[in-house]
Amino acid sequence: MSGKRALALAGAGILAVLCAGCSAASGEYYKETAHTSLAESESRFSFSSGVSNYYALQSAVLSMIGAGQELSTLPVGNYEGSLEEDLSRITQEITTENPLGCFAVSSIVFDQTKMLTYEELSITIQYKRTPEEIAAVREAPSQQDFERRLTELLSGFGTEAYFSVSALEDEDEDLYDRVLRCFYGAADTAYGLKSVSLATYPSTGSKRIVEVQLEWTDSRETLMEQGQQAQERAREICAEFDGKSDYERLDFVKQYLSDHVRYDDKAMRVVTETGGRQSRTSTYTAYGALVERTAAQSGLAHGAKLLLDELGVPSTLIAGQNGGISYVWLLVQSEGVWYHYDPTGDHGLMSTEECKQNGYTWNEQVYADLS
Repeated sequence: MSGKRALALAGAGILAVLCAGCSAASGEYYKETAHTSLAESESRFSFSSGVSNYYALQSAVLSMIGAGQELSTLPVGNYEGSLEEDLSRITQEITTENPLGCFAVSSIVFDQTKMLTYEELSITIQYKRTPEEIAAVREAPSQQDFERRLTELLSGFGTEAYFSVSALEDEDEDLYDRVLRCFYGAADTAYGLKSVSLATYPSTGSKRIVEVQLEWTDSRETLMEQGQQAQERAREICAEFDGKSDYERLDFVKQYLSDHVRYDDKAMRVVTETGGRQSRTSTYTAYGALVERTAAQSGLAHGAKLLLDELGVPSTLIAGQNGGISYVWLLVQSEGVWYHYDPTGDHGLMSTEECKQNGYTWNEQVYADLS
């Protein structure tokens, strides 16, 4: 008998011995249930989809999380390295460093079962998020993508969203300032923002999931109606303008607000007390300035933005501070040059350096791409 033939027979003999007592049988003290045969267990698992190293195992667990899957069993064969050490490492990394893991996972439990020629690894994941919340996470590979998605959320008067942001350097205050920039950036829908709640997973790192929760002072329909009324009023006001130069346009806006809008000093005290995180009721909006004709400083700036839009002057709102108090002004383009412009102040057009010298401060990281 050849050596190969003898080895094959020996292997068959071992299998027969191991499974001899596995057929269903019963006795006075025991009951046995048949084991799954080796051929059957191979049909249950495709070894091409099994795991043999750290990266394949990590990928399998992350795939489960992405699908919101709670239970899975994987075959592990010819594993490279220490499986026990890698399981501990994966648990640590996913629950404390990986954005999706930090956002969604409460715990991961692994259970190993030794089979004839491989191991079965049972994985049980407990979640702190619903499958719908996990599926709702949207990729934002750049700051521009993140701001675009934030603007869409704010412009639609949404209430919550989850963004997976890459190259994120923002601290908590930076994130809040970025939300405000996006809110002010869409002046035609900048109404009724009541509160902003932010959380990141993990709390630090270049890639994080950012959770945004928003509250509004009124219904979406009411706030959209205010926006439409403010725009209609801006068109009516600007129909009276008969000048030609950018200087005349800017002077017209400043003079109109000074002559026709009552300054709400009580609202400004609220701004001081809340550090600029007050509920954006109508007095802080263009609706307050142009329709109700009573506005806080930020409401006047919003009104100026709508008027400048109607007059064709490129502009954007900036949220920062003036003399240590939360403040809103504009960056405008006049005769092809960008200037800082405060329609409620005494300084006229200012260069960036002049703006700083006059006591205006803003988050330069958040507004870094402005001219």
